[in-house]
Amino acid sequence: MNMLTVLAFLLCIPADEQISFNTGQALQAALARNVSWVCIGSELGDQLRDLQTQTNVVILRDRRIDPRRRISVETGFVPRVQVLKQISSAIPDGAFCVTEDFACIGPADAICRLPILLNHKADQVNALRKKIDAAAFRRLTAKTDASWEQLSEPRQILLDHAMTAGAVIKNPDAIPHDVWAETRLPRVSFSELATVILNQFDLTFKLASDRVELTIIPVDPDETLEHRYLVGRKYKAPVATAWQNRLPDIEIKWTGSNATVTTTLRRHALLNTTLQEALNSVSSSDATSTTPDGSIRTRNFQITAERATIGQLIDFFRQEKILIELIDNDSPEVLAILSESIQLDNLAERQPGSKLFPLIFGKYFKRVDVQDDRVVLSRE
Repeated sequence: MNMLTVLAFLLCIPADEQISFNTGQALQAALARNVSWVCIGSELGDQLRDLQTQTNVVILRDRRIDPRRRISVETGFVPRVQVLKQISSAIPDGAFCVTEDFACIGPADAICRLPILLNHKADQVNALRKKIDAAAFRRLTAKTDASWEQLSEPRQILLDHAMTAGAVIKNPDAIPHDVWAETRLPRVSFSELATVILNQFDLTFKLASDRVELTIIPVDPDETLEHRYLVGRKYKAPVATAWQNRLPDIEIKWTGSNATVTTTLRRHALLNTTLQEALNSVSSSDATSTTPDGSIRTRNFQITAERATIGQLIDFFRQEKILIELIDNDSPEVLAILSESIQLDNLAERQPGSKLFPLIFGKYFKRVDVQDDRVVLSRE
């Protein structure tokens, strides 16, 4: 029997999809939308591509994570960021982070420190503002298309973008040789691109104090850094409690709802992870964990799958609190129908329940009655 590989049931996305990737507030909004996600034995790379397509948010995979790893994920009706969290949790020692421009998934140590490194390197670049001429600073900080083609070498990617940014890399041979698959990225600064690429080799860069010259160096988890966390009034209390529980000896300077901490990169990574967990926990408690109110007839659904049996589909919808009422469910005829396999890849278009359920079940049941609160299936 063919296994259900990927089945995603989600709210309708507006038809006027954006051409450019979502970043900033649009990124946060896309990841906050609720979906119900089920996959059984699907490749990690396929799941990340599906999630990226649905959110229009770039989801980067660290080079150390095999995209062919098969994982299974089942969620209730949750924010998409929770889907990303469960996908990363299915990877041994996996984690994810969300930045201003993209999401990233990979080994926990590297991923949890990435937002801190991005901020720290941006500060180093900003310190050059008064040390170099204005034109050179604009060139260095300009956001450009950071995408790369199939079989690109990370060393050459950085050298090409360094030339565009007017930067010099003193020791490019410190970047190990590797070959990467094609990746589309939003427009980012050279500093951001360099930080993301080097972090995957446990490397970072040191910027000269008076010129645009970079030296590639190993990441030092014990380096002491000052970092400002933008917590927000709504989350200050739960975040402060979570930090206190995780690192009781940490010194935190609060200015309103923002926190400034000076500690090692290693501990910053732990603080940032704890912050994100607290934020996601509060956000999830605010969101409903059940199917949203509204008629099944008018609610929009999307199925992304190759093949499943009728029984598997019915079980899935019931798990998502869509009541499927099956008349004469114990009869030999109905039991035979439940084992029938159905091709689903022609049902990828988002459509209301009044159309979707007859398309799925109409060939097998004479009556497919899509009501506001249930779907009734009958052979008579």
